[in-house]
Amino acid sequence: MPAARRTAAALAVVLATAGCTGDERPDDGEPAPQQTATEVLGTVDLDAAVGGNVVLFDLAAGPDGTPVALLGADGNPQSWLVRLTRGDAGPAATDVRSIPPVDAHARLAVTDDGTVLVAGAELLRLPPGAAQPTATPWDLGGIPTAVVLASDGRTLYAARDTRVAAVDVATGAARGTGTTSAPVTHLAVTPDDGLAALVAAERPAGGTGAVLVFLDRDLRAAGDPVELVPERGSTPTALQVTADGTAVATVHLGEARSSGRLVTVVDGAVETTADVDGAGDSALDLAVDPTGRLGHVPLADLEFPAELVTVDLITGEQVGAVKLCAGAGVFGAVAPLGDGGSVVVTGACIDGDGPQSTAFVVG
Repeated sequence: MPAARRTAAALAVVLATAGCTGDERPDDGEPAPQQTATEVLGTVDLDAAVGGNVVLFDLAAGPDGTPVALLGADGNPQSWLVRLTRGDAGPAATDVRSIPPVDAHARLAVTDDGTVLVAGAELLRLPPGAAQPTATPWDLGGIPTAVVLASDGRTLYAARDTRVAAVDVATGAARGTGTTSAPVTHLAVTPDDGLAALVAAERPAGGTGAVLVFLDRDLRAAGDPVELVPERGSTPTALQVTADGTAVATVHLGEARSSGRLVTVVDGAVETTADVDGAGDSALDLAVDPTGRLGHVPLADLEFPAELVTVDLITGEQVGAVKLCAGAGVFGAVAPLGDGGSVVVTGACIDGDGPQSTAFVVG
C-alpha cells in the first residue's frame, strides 16, 4: 500500500462496496457459482512481523500457495521479504528476511523453486535457504513498472515505459525486447507463451484510457489493441489471464477513481463488464480463483463498507462480499493462497490508533 494511500486512508471515514452491472458474457449453462471466500479467517500484523511501521511495496503469489510480501519504510536502511501462510494455528508471517533497501516501486516475482526475485534498480535473487540476496545489474533504463515470469521460470518479462524486455533471471541479460504503443502498467503471460499487457494510452478527448495489447513470444505486436472503457477515461489497476486465455482486467473509472470496472477480453474483444462502486481507497487489485470463473476485488471508499467482493466473470454478477473492517479501510494488493479459494488482501483498517499494515486472510 503506497504511503500516500495510508495517509489518505487515515482521513477517511468509511469505505468500499460493490455493485456489478454491464454487458453479460453468454452463459455457459452452468449456474453462477457462490464465492469461494466467505469469511475472514484471520489477520497478520505486518508492522509487528518486522518490528516497525512498514508499507507494502508489492505482493506476489508463490508456487506453493504462500504469497510473498515486499515491505519497506521511508528512511529505513532495509526492506523485508515476508511469506504469508495459513496453518493450523491460523494465518502467520513466516520466513521474515531483511534485505538491502529497495525502492517503493520495486516489483516481485517468485519462481517455481521458491526463489524470490525483487526487480528494482537491479535484479535481486533470494533462493530458498539463502542468507542474503544476490544482486545482478540489468539495463532497463530504470525500475520496471511491471514484471511477470515466463512459463519456463528462467525468463522474467519486465516493462518500463513502452519497452518490454525478456530478461535471463540468472544473468540479467535481455534475450529480446519489444515495444508497445503506450506505457505498460501490468503484464500477464498467455497460454501460448505470449504476453498480455495493460497500457495507459492517451485518449483523443484528453486523459488516459486503459488498453489491452498482446505480444507474441518474440515480443512482437499480435492482434489489435482492445480499449477496455471506450466511453470514458480509465486507469489500469490489475491484469490476470486464465488458463483458457481469457484476460481479466480491473480499472478505475474517470478522474475521481471512486468507481471501478472488471472487464474480460476473449478473442480480442470485450465480453463481460462488471462495475463496482466504492473503489477510491483501493488499489483495485484482482485475484482470479483456480477455476477462472470468479474474480476477487477489495474495495474501500468513503460511505461504503470495506469489503472483498467476488464477481462471476461469465455473467458479471456479484456473488459474494466479505466485510474486512468495522469502519474505514484502505486496501492494496490481493493474491491467492493456493489452497483452492482462499486469498490474502493487504491494507489497513482505520481506527483510533491510525492504520496498521495488515494482511487479511479470507477463505
